[in-house]
Amino acid sequence: MTEIFNDPLFLFLTGLSLLVLFFWYFATEIERRKRNIGTVLILGIVALCAAAIIPINERLKGGIDIVGGSAFSLRIQEKENDQGELLPVTPDQVDEAMRVIEGRLNARGTAEPLIARQGEDGIIVQMPGVEPGESEQIRLTLETVAKLELKEVSTRNEEIGPDGRSLAQRVLDGDEIVPGYRAYELTQEDSEGNERTDAILLNRRSALGGSDVARANPSPSNSSSVDITLNGNGGDKMIALTQNMRPGLDRIAIVLDGKVLSAPTVQSVPLGKNFNVTGLTEPGEPKELSNALMNPLENPLVVEQERTVSPTLGAAFVRQGISSAVAGLILTAIFIFIYYRTAGIVALIALAINAIVLFGVMAMFGFTFSLPGIAGLILTIGMAVDANVLIYERLREEIDNGKSLKNAIAAAYEKAFSSIIDANITTLIACVILIAMASSSVKGFAITLTIGLIASMFSAILGTRVLFRWGIDTGLLRKLSFLNLIKSVSFDFLGKAKMAGVISTILLIIAITTFAVKQKAALGIDFTGGTLITFQLGDEDLPLDEVQDSLEGIKSQLTREAIPQEQTIANSGTLLTVRCDTKDSELVVDTLRADFPLLGKTDEGGDYLLDASKEEVSATIGGSFLQEALVALGVGIIGIFAYIVLRFELSFAVGAIVALLHDMFIAIGLVVLLGEQLSQIHVAAILTIAGYSINDTIIVFDRIRETLLVRTGDVGDVMNEAINATLSRTILTSSTTILTVLILAIFGGASLRDFSMTIMVGLVVGTYSSIFVAAPIVRWFSSRKGGNLRKDVLATTLAAEATQADH
Repeated sequence: MTEIFNDPLFLFLTGLSLLVLFFWYFATEIERRKRNIGTVLILGIVALCAAAIIPINERLKGGIDIVGGSAFSLRIQEKENDQGELLPVTPDQVDEAMRVIEGRLNARGTAEPLIARQGEDGIIVQMPGVEPGESEQIRLTLETVAKLELKEVSTRNEEIGPDGRSLAQRVLDGDEIVPGYRAYELTQEDSEGNERTDAILLNRRSALGGSDVARANPSPSNSSSVDITLNGNGGDKMIALTQNMRPGLDRIAIVLDGKVLSAPTVQSVPLGKNFNVTGLTEPGEPKELSNALMNPLENPLVVEQERTVSPTLGAAFVRQGISSAVAGLILTAIFIFIYYRTAGIVALIALAINAIVLFGVMAMFGFTFSLPGIAGLILTIGMAVDANVLIYERLREEIDNGKSLKNAIAAAYEKAFSSIIDANITTLIACVILIAMASSSVKGFAITLTIGLIASMFSAILGTRVLFRWGIDTGLLRKLSFLNLIKSVSFDFLGKAKMAGVISTILLIIAITTFAVKQKAALGIDFTGGTLITFQLGDEDLPLDEVQDSLEGIKSQLTREAIPQEQTIANSGTLLTVRCDTKDSELVVDTLRADFPLLGKTDEGGDYLLDASKEEVSATIGGSFLQEALVALGVGIIGIFAYIVLRFELSFAVGAIVALLHDMFIAIGLVVLLGEQLSQIHVAAILTIAGYSINDTIIVFDRIRETLLVRTGDVGDVMNEAINATLSRTILTSSTTILTVLILAIFGGASLRDFSMTIMVGLVVGTYSSIFVAAPIVRWFSSRKGGNLRKDVLATTLAAEATQADH
């Protein structure tokens, strides 16, 4: 059954049909037809996604931190210069090799490999959930240099000597030397289809190489070739190489990793940017070569060892995380059901649809669930709940205003629609930029969140609306009642702006000062690197959970948290590895030897039977990772700023970005102040906080904009009225999200506790800032630039309506 859902043609036709239904749903104005189309659309998408998940243990992929996988120890080889001399490996070449490896293994952002430097010229690569059959393909991917070169074939190549051999053959046999040239072997088919190998004499200097390639793709017209497009510099080199060549006589050789693939004769000169590489007969070889050519290695790599590794977060973490997450979701579901009653059941069905779609799409496209992905999942759940709360709080207002249930539902969806769309689009802008520009774990977070946001909009806007239509049309739904624990208030939020400004300033000063004082001490082992301690256990077993507990006991004495992992080598047994700060390596070894008799055994001479080898390793979150993440986040913030300017007004954009930065800085500072060290876990948490912060702020802004357009009077009073109107939604959404995260913090184990506490701090700060920071800054900035906020909002709204009318 699952095979049909893997068939590209079936998926294309099904997707096309669902897309037609989607546009038909929004195009038709007939209520009953809209209901029926929506029903078919929901059932079709849910069925497709549910089938994609089955069987769950095979279809949903976990990251290395959750399910473990395979590890490869690589050694970087020296490379040859144009004179054939070997050059020593440099640190820059190691960094470049790590970047290239990630580009090859994680081209679509679905794999999330863990990559770190080991020693001076070694690299460790850990790939999640790798099956034995995949290891050989990964090894090939890693060891393929993909050094593409175009070399000029010597015009004397076939010059025959006295012994009847060509010049190329004499050079290949070592009987003659031609300065500046080197002989290679070229294997090709003759006119009768028989393979023959000849010598070919090529210029030692490459005319152009892999750095000149702009694009490389499998040829759509020839299954055994790759189409290559050169960049501008490469095109200039190609023209310089061929402009003086003789058509029909002179030849160019295409060399890949020292092997001559072909040596075609130039038919016209000069040649341009486009050419192709042929003769790739192995299945999947054109695709693999295309990916490798887009990520060429400067130095050859050799895989020295392959190992099976345990989850970096440990089996206990996974069990605790799953059970605590399920408990949190159950409590959230109970809360929604009790608070919204019948409407709560509709919301829960929508959340179930959201989950099926999210997991189904992740399974269909092979995306990986790692800790950052789980962070995106938590934020997705929070925003999905928020969308339903937004609709229901609007629904409560419309019912209280005396509208019939049918009209109240229609009005609630219409008014909540822009808030949901604006909040999700601002987050999606950041996600798309993170996917395009960031690496591995950040990309995993963004992919999960992107899919989740689209699923939540679909389930909340379309899914619940169709269910309500069926309830009304069949007479099953005649009235709705809700709990109302959060009564309407009239609090002067903007009047507390000065006090809030003082509080925020103090918190920001504390955060910045904490970093200034702690500096490198605020960073965990993921950022700083350190020492990898290895115990060769052989056939013995040492429970990883117990090792983690042992290291947890000395956490206060460690410079940085130590991270243990279990690894298995075929025919060699089990390894216990611990990543720790170099200063802590002796303490870690002594503690483990004292706590575990297996590690503390000695021979008659007092020497330990199990040696603890040590080797320096780099950070798994290196400088390039941080640079890419920060640049991507910066571009994302610019994108959000531009969208808010277009949809709202400049003052709103300034308020939103200031609140976003405020939340991130304070959350990070408070985490460090509480004695935690920043790790990959905290990167995921901070991204979650950023997503929540912008979502919460946009919801408040949307209500302010709406109220400014329909209310007269002092702008400050109108803004206060709008903030008070969203207060129940803000408290309900924050409470349900904090409830889920709190359970993760209490029952999720040490690693999840750090992650959850960071998010909790961010949720509290984000809720505070959307009201007490963002809104006052909007008012202040508007007055500072001499404008009238109501007129500015009206002008932006009219411009947007005029643009829509033109289209």
